[in-house]
Amino acid sequence: MQAFYEYINGARILDVLKDLLTNEDSNIRAKACSALGNMCRHSPYFYDSLARHHIINPLIERCTDPDRRTRKFACFAIGNAAYHNDLLYEELRKSIPPLAALLVSTDEDKTKANAAGALSNLVRNSNKLSEDIVSKGAMQALLKLVSECSVLALDPSRREAVNESPLKIALFSLGKMCSHTPCLQFLRSSELLSVITRLRQSQEPIICNYASNIMRKVSDT
Repeated sequence: MQAFYEYINGARILDVLKDLLTNEDSNIRAKACSALGNMCRHSPYFYDSLARHHIINPLIERCTDPDRRTRKFACFAIGNAAYHNDLLYEELRKSIPPLAALLVSTDEDKTKANAAGALSNLVRNSNKLSEDIVSKGAMQALLKLVSECSVLALDPSRREAVNESPLKIALFSLGKMCSHTPCLQFLRSSELLSVITRLRQSQEPIICNYASNIMRKVSDT
């Protein structure tokens, strides 16, 4: 796919995609978000272009779009725009509050998983945004999401439901955040830390491992 990046860039479609992000048709807005996400999926090749064409802000605005599918794909695109390096972190700083809000919304689980993954990627490559992750409510929202999903994770009869929930990516994200001091300090003082402690008893190996990894980081001095 990367072999086509130069041709895609030469087609100068970013201004078109930017306009499509505000199209009156929600299907078109959703597809524009999806296209941007896929353009950033395998490489940071388009990061500079996204910045030059001022696409990040209108993309962030789609996280609060009235259409559910558009919100889902906006989270996907933001996550990929943060995945490969921290070039766009400063512009993506504004995405933290709407991503956090989606975690505790009534949106579908895939949207919440995309939002959790995006927040994880915002601390993946540097600590530039770690204080904002705490102050803008992202860690608290992740912990609330984990708490809501924990009942399923501790019920052996609901294992299939756990696999479809955003719990795993939420725990993974918290584990990534714990690599940064502000996030780790917040987690250590959170009343919801006990939920993660209990999740070490989950019969789902991935959940157990993620929870155990977080508690090891919390326990380290």
